Amino acid sequence: MTQKILLFLGAGPNVGAATLALFKQQGYKIASAARSVRPEIKASSDVCLTADFSNPEVMKDVFEKVRRSVGTPNIVIYNREYLCLRPVEAFQSDFAINTGSAYAAAKCTIQGFESLPEDVNKVFIYTGNNGNTAIIPGFLTLGMGKSAAWYIIQQLAATDRFKQNKYRFYYVDERAPNGKATLPSGRGHAEFFLELAEMNEQGPMLATFVRGKGYTKFAASETARLPSISVAEAVDFAYGQQKY
Repeated sequence: MTQKILLFLGAGPNVGAATLALFKQQGYKIASAARSVRPEIKASSDVCLTADFSNPEVMKDVFEKVRRSVGTPNIVIYNREYLCLRPVEAFQSDFAINTGSAYAAAKCTIQGFESLPEDVNKVFIYTGNNGNTAIIPGFLTLGMGKSAAWYIIQQLAATDRFKQNKYRFYYVDERAPNGKATLPSGRGHAEFFLELAEMNEQGPMLATFVRGKGYTKFAASETARLPSISVAEAVDFAYGQQKY
């Protein structure tokens, strides 16, 4: 049986610690990476790395070190986010943390998936929030980054080659029962992450959930779902070539 391996990017004391402990109990090898190493993260990790997520280039090194230490991860969770109230000065750093490094992680993840056996689940999860469904004043860079990351998830899930190879992609968003955003629950995320990791088919890409209840669909979230269409349907090349 192929060893199941989780790589958790952005492992902190709440969601990270709970997720690593639960996946460890389920027989996964655990690799983690964060800006600093915490005792509770190190305790559940087979390999624990430090990385500056404001530089997307670090992802190549993180994935290579994990591959050499425990093997190629079949489950990857990107859990890092940053909000700065000085968006002009911090734009590049915020976007790199919320989106750029997530894109780099997704690219490295897919490259790793290509080397894994067919019978092992291959899942990439991005921890989001409701910033992809509404404009919330005061959360410019965070909402911008989450919206861009949600577009990436939709793009990957719509790619025929990835669908044929059964790669799965999720934007996970915890909500209160009334549909509002809420402070993240470590155990709630851990249980939902494990459910998505163990599923044998692609579930809803916009994976909104309520702790203790699991996936919960909210009407407002439907506004964030973009239609998947072909290039031919999206672009009129003939009209663009006409002389005006």
